[in-house]
Amino acid sequence: MGIKMEKNCPMLYFVTIAVVFISNLQANSDIVYNSTDQSLIDYIAENAEIRYDVMSNFVDKRRTFTSKITIKNTGNLTIAYNNWEIYFYAIRLVQPNEYPYKEGFKLHNCKMRLYHVAGSLCKLCPERNFRMESHDVVECKLVMKYWQSAKTDTMPNWYVWAEGLTSRDIESTQGDTLTFVGPFERPEQYQRYADDGWSPFTPESRFKKNDELAVSNVSEKLVIPTPVEMNMKSGSVKVDSSWTVVNSTKYYQVAKLIAEHFGLTIRSTKPQEKFIDITEQHDLNPLNVSTTVNEAYLIQISSQYITVSARAKAGMFYAYQTLKSIHQDGKSLPLCVIKDQPRFAYRGMHLDVGRNFFSKEEILKILETMAMYKLNQFHFHLTEDEGWRLEIPGIPELTEIGSRRCHDLNEDTCILPQLGSGSSKNGLGSGFYTTEDYMEILRYANDRNIQVIPEIDMPGHCRAGIKALEARYRKYMKIGNEVEANKYLLTDFADKTQYLTVQWFSDNAINICLNSTAVFIRHLITSLIEMHQDIQPLNIYHFGGDEVAGAWKESPECKKFLSKKGINDTATLKRYFAHFMSNLTNDEGLHMAVWADALKEGNALYNISAFPTNQNIIAYNWDNLWERGHGDKAYKLANAGYKVCVS
Repeated sequence: MGIKMEKNCPMLYFVTIAVVFISNLQANSDIVYNSTDQSLIDYIAENAEIRYDVMSNFVDKRRTFTSKITIKNTGNLTIAYNNWEIYFYAIRLVQPNEYPYKEGFKLHNCKMRLYHVAGSLCKLCPERNFRMESHDVVECKLVMKYWQSAKTDTMPNWYVWAEGLTSRDIESTQGDTLTFVGPFERPEQYQRYADDGWSPFTPESRFKKNDELAVSNVSEKLVIPTPVEMNMKSGSVKVDSSWTVVNSTKYYQVAKLIAEHFGLTIRSTKPQEKFIDITEQHDLNPLNVSTTVNEAYLIQISSQYITVSARAKAGMFYAYQTLKSIHQDGKSLPLCVIKDQPRFAYRGMHLDVGRNFFSKEEILKILETMAMYKLNQFHFHLTEDEGWRLEIPGIPELTEIGSRRCHDLNEDTCILPQLGSGSSKNGLGSGFYTTEDYMEILRYANDRNIQVIPEIDMPGHCRAGIKALEARYRKYMKIGNEVEANKYLLTDFADKTQYLTVQWFSDNAINICLNSTAVFIRHLITSLIEMHQDIQPLNIYHFGGDEVAGAWKESPECKKFLSKKGINDTATLKRYFAHFMSNLTNDEGLHMAVWADALKEGNALYNISAFPTNQNIIAYNWDNLWERGHGDKAYKLANAGYKVCVS
């Protein structure tokens, strides 16, 4: 059981852009910006009021839709052609039928040219005949993939920039409230296609549905998840300061937690009454299964004493969580006997911090909530195309550059803005965990019976790492240190392969044929093992492996690599990499986890017996939509011998 967050679903649609600029200055259309200086950038950023509206998804059956962006100008300035550019975000591919348009796609009706920069980042540049008078409206029609049926598919923090000047976020698009996005009120706006059954809830319809779900004469659940057995008796007991907790040397931390929760003292001897006793019981196994036996516990609450029993630390901690849950009013506990044991060995939460960064403090809050619901696996997705979030000793560029987004087209100081992060280096989407931060997260998780499963996604989804190490390469080459420049390089600069991922990147796959790539991966795993070793020894390493989009076909390094092995087909490289990671994790005594699409070619699963060493492979299957005919994929993986997490 797991929860998968942050997978993008691709969508083809039309967008109309209406551009009109606003200023509080008195109207005087004789004032013209013929040259670009910072005052023009500031003017556009401060006075361009943008509104975005979806017009209709019912244009071309599930493939296109129309939309309109309006920017008003009530000022006295006329904007003429120059080198200023407006950057915006589109999570659907723009002009897919014309892609790739390296020289830009000319939008004749608005005298601007469209460019796809990378991923979700696009830009509009004025043509030579562009001229925007006061109160002018310029409309640009775009074609984009699939549909848009939600406000949150529009990204905030558009910005304006010109060569040699400072970029500025456009103020009317700032913030995550998306006030510049119009409502989705008509069926052609909120439905994906004409025969779509989806209809959003109004407050009235939601109230009615919730009211219909209400069941009478059913008491509120005191414990979630529901225990295996919960025998409630009449009466309750008040645990006040006259009670004590009997010390348990083996489970002192749990004794301390219980004492702190109830405001009690801990004593070494057992009194006649009014005590909470923590005892070890080796025969506890309510479900009669071995996989979760160490998480089983027993709570017995009488009017004279409370006994908490378990056979291991995890069970004791879950007993404490249940005591907190049933101590709802802060005064008394119901008289009862509770026997519990998790039904699933893997009870997980997946968090992607690569696309959207969460601070250490927010991670700790998530872990605390996981513990409350007795979740025990934290799949920590630490890297993505849009950000590298973990400090790796010896390779500072990964976080100095790869963890920060800003407007730097060369990507020497940061990676490009994505997903509404804005143009500032310290804005949304920037941030990382130091090694000390990460180890603090590990300690916090370990104290709550939560195993941290780090994911460093590769060979695809690794653009942030790739660009950081390309910047490292350029830095060392400038000082003539070619050995250090190439040490961790992930790029074959002579590779002319053209591909496009479902998140619209054409440069996000590490080159797995380079020896420096293997050196880099070994360094990563060794670093993670060292961070974990004195806190929570690393058990599972997740290497991602999903959505590799036709890379390496024209790579000279891969052609040489395949020639040495007597292989002619680059399609085998994906399977080679899975085997390479299997060997590497096995050598380090680790289990290997991977997204399920890394374990197949087309629809054919790799034979698990063909993996050289590590056959204890955990497949995370995110593609489980029954309505698309994918509901059997998890079963096929399990039947093929893989351990499966439905995510």
